[in-house]
Amino acid sequence: MTPVATRPRPGLTWRLTTAALGRFSTDRVFGLLWWLVDPLVMVAVYLFVFSYVWRVVEQGERGTYALFLACGLIPWRWFSVVTTRGANAFFTHAGLLTSTPVDRRVIVLSEVWASTIEALLGVPVLLALMLWLERPITIHLLWLPIPLLIMGVFATGTAYLLCPLNVLVRDTANLHAAVLRVMWFLSPGLYSLGFVTDRLDAGWASAYVALNPFVGLLEGVRRPLHDGLPPPWEALGWSAAWAVGVLVAGRWVFGRLQNAAVRML
Repeated sequence: MTPVATRPRPGLTWRLTTAALGRFSTDRVFGLLWWLVDPLVMVAVYLFVFSYVWRVVEQGERGTYALFLACGLIPWRWFSVVTTRGANAFFTHAGLLTSTPVDRRVIVLSEVWASTIEALLGVPVLLALMLWLERPITIHLLWLPIPLLIMGVFATGTAYLLCPLNVLVRDTANLHAAVLRVMWFLSPGLYSLGFVTDRLDAGWASAYVALNPFVGLLEGVRRPLHDGLPPPWEALGWSAAWAVGVLVAGRWVFGRLQNAAVRML
């Protein structure tokens, strides 16, 4: 018989979060340093391709473009890891779910919190690159928590949505991975928002901003750090609308399907 979900117990989310942090840091050689190694490797790969293969980045611009890439890759990796680990949360904690009455939302939130804490290791990389390249430290850095908070809401809602579906429909993980790959190349991670909008008429440019929630999120991180400018508020407003909508939908789907998903574990 499947245990019935209960109300949250104080401290349970944090205990599961610290357990997740320990699990990730102890069963890998580099542990939490992967949060530094992985984005830096990808920055190096993209920089090599664009500098030496396609030759679209000049030698004097390589350092600046490295920061440009890191501003997109580090928050993107955070979203990717949060949603992937959140989607697998029921599998990760199957023993607990099938033996103990527990609020199942806590299971998802613990994976979200653990991934977020780990992702904070990427912040020193961005700040170090800024100092090394002598980029301007402006007051607009104070806006940085806003896109990060919106991305956190968006990632949490996506994790809630995917978690029961990943148990009930095993193709969900493959679809999630495919969508992440497609959205990375459709979003301004390797290129700026202006690069896209300059090549589209006004209607298509507006549609691109409204229909792609990652436009406001990635540009909202990059502009204060790389350009010393405020975030693109219109694009960030669309991202916030997407984040709230996905969170509401994710919580609704989670509430409807969690019992069926746990019974299948």
